[in-house]
Amino acid sequence: MRIDEIRNGMRNIHIEGKIVDMNQFMLVLDDETGRTFVRYNYRNLAKPVQKGDHVKIDNGQAVNYSGILQLKLPRNGTVTPTQ
Repeated sequence: MRIDEIRNGMRNIHIEGKIVDMNQFMLVLDDETGRTFVRYNYRNLAKPVQKGDHVKIDNGQAVNYSGILQLKLPRNGTVTPTQ
């Protein structure tokens, strides 16, 4: 799936992209079609990631928070580095 195809309320979203910014709770993920925020928890990380890494997001849920569409990772969601 591409970032521009994500709609509010969607579940089981699987996307890939590059981390362009991050903090301990949120990633900003970019692919050729756009950018999105990904809210995560340390349990969701398969391995440590950093800005500039290409990652795969599995089992995301699209939510609208304060008018901004973003992905939320539930307990079974994962962030996995790719190369």
